[in-house]
Amino acid sequence: MTVDDLLSSMSARELSDWIAFARLEPFGEDRADLRAGIVASVIANAHRDRKKRAQPYTPADFMPRFDKPTVEDKVRKVLGAMVRG
Repeated sequence: MTVDDLLSSMSARELSDWIAFARLEPFGEDRADLRAGIVASVIANAHRDRKKRAQPYTPADFMPRFDKPTVEDKVRKVLGAMVRG
């Protein structure tokens, strides 16, 4: 079943529920990037020369920047992975 097939068989209510869930409990690569950014910033700050860089690093300094997808895009991607999975 393709994502389009899945979405065409899913009710608007169920899709809305998935979108609401994704907003409350983020999942996927964005969350993984945040976890990696946290670890990287802790390591970088532990070894940071405060004279050369007064401001501490933040997780965002280590996270990739892409065009920000909408919540609907994220739900579509996750549902696609679930169907293929």
